[in-house]
Amino acid sequence: MTKRHKQTIAASLLAGSVITTAIAMASPASADAFTLCPSGKSGVASADTSCAFADNVHRAWYSQPGTIVMAHSPVTNQVIRMQCTSVATNHWPVAKRCVGANASGAALIVYID
Repeated sequence: MTKRHKQTIAASLLAGSVITTAIAMASPASADAFTLCPSGKSGVASADTSCAFADNVHRAWYSQPGTIVMAHSPVTNQVIRMQCTSVATNHWPVAKRCVGANASGAALIVYID
């Protein structure tokens, strides 16, 4: 097992312990409750979430199986576990709302096309 894999597993375990809290704290899905990122493929709905991270969640969704994906945050250099569910928005009729938490426990909410 490489050092990178161990770091990913450690980050996953840490994120797993706070993701339930983040989901509970996250406000319900709202059609216009996010800011569209410049890529046009993702949007952010929480103050601690960057568009660079949201775009990485988008890439993770389309490259990893299941409704839980691991995405790298270029701002914090953390790998964060995000749980995604289907939702319709005014911008995208078929979208995903992905929720997770960073190491500080701050809720991260991302919408992806």
